[in-house]
Amino acid sequence: MDEGQDANRQSTRNDPPGDQLDGGKTEMDRRDFIKELGTMGLAKWAGVGVLEQAAATPLTLLAANKGLLFGSCLALKYFVQSPAYRQLFLTQCDVATPEVHMKWNSLSSQPGVYDFGNADKFVAFCATNHIKVRGHTLVWHDALPAWATAQLTTGNGRAMMVDHIRKVAGHFAGKLYSWDVVNEVLDPGSHRPDGLRDSLWLQNVGVDYIEQAFHATAAADPNALLVWNENYLEVSNGFGAAKRTAMLNLLDGLLARGVPIHGVGLEAHLRGDQASVLGDASYEAFLSELGRRGMKIFITELDVQDLTFPADTGARDQAVAEIYSRFLTASLRQPAVRGVVTWGLSDNFSWIAAYRPRKDGLPVRPLPFDAKYQPKAAYYAIAETLESAPRRA
Repeated sequence: MDEGQDANRQSTRNDPPGDQLDGGKTEMDRRDFIKELGTMGLAKWAGVGVLEQAAATPLTLLAANKGLLFGSCLALKYFVQSPAYRQLFLTQCDVATPEVHMKWNSLSSQPGVYDFGNADKFVAFCATNHIKVRGHTLVWHDALPAWATAQLTTGNGRAMMVDHIRKVAGHFAGKLYSWDVVNEVLDPGSHRPDGLRDSLWLQNVGVDYIEQAFHATAAADPNALLVWNENYLEVSNGFGAAKRTAMLNLLDGLLARGVPIHGVGLEAHLRGDQASVLGDASYEAFLSELGRRGMKIFITELDVQDLTFPADTGARDQAVAEIYSRFLTASLRQPAVRGVVTWGLSDNFSWIAAYRPRKDGLPVRPLPFDAKYQPKAAYYAIAETLESAPRRA
């Protein structure tokens, strides 16, 4: 997750009523609905009368029609807090990422002792409901148990990392769709020629720790798709460009040495002030370069922070939707992109409420559904981009 944060973690609309959109019909064909979206422009995403009709077409179905996965992160406690959220999740998702259950500090509170109870429940729930699981995450500079950071040295770093991977990936071998093997390993701010983050793993394992992590994961869970998950690759500014260059250079070396990297995850925690640096030609060229190297690409932690947007709910929802549309339209044009995972589905279960709150104190609205599980403008924007995406082979 972006910047090492986890979350334990009524709209007013100014658009014409739905009877102006569908001529008074009580039902609308899915394709007719999307065609209407295309002719109405961005402001009609929040149209009142089509809400229930649009919601009848789950995002996972729109994605599957194009050969794409669609899903969200999840912490099982959300289902306890809201049974309605469980139904929303089952309706909208065919892939899920454990928000916290597989992070090291959630699995182990003392050396050598692992408690897979919650993670096992997560995997069992997904298996019962035919939902693919993205394991998240094996090697990260954050979410480490206190005992690990205290004991980690150059003498034992490699053994600690590999042992953790073997225990966790081995425990779930054959049960997961993919693993985020390494997470957020790049940081141009470290001022290293290779662009690597100056993390505990780099310091105590060495520059080949990424290579070792992928080999260890492949040995422990040979059938899983192995992914390098990274933040800020989606922004076309100096920082993002530096990360893209570093990733491609490192990836070329790793692949040349036969390291089993199968995919790249783009976190995509987007912000309102990034509109001008999202979805441009350089971003699509970067995705194309990843595809040319045989990478499957996944949008892995998508949401839109609304901190800088107006207080007015309708205007704010519209602005959030425009960010989703700009980013996903560019992303899904690239055939190497195989799935979209949002970092939550409804506004009441978003890490942003705690870590990026609005200064005016209003509830944040970063996700496709509101706190009452009703679709918002962001839902329509996502639906439109999925429907417009080229079909994957």
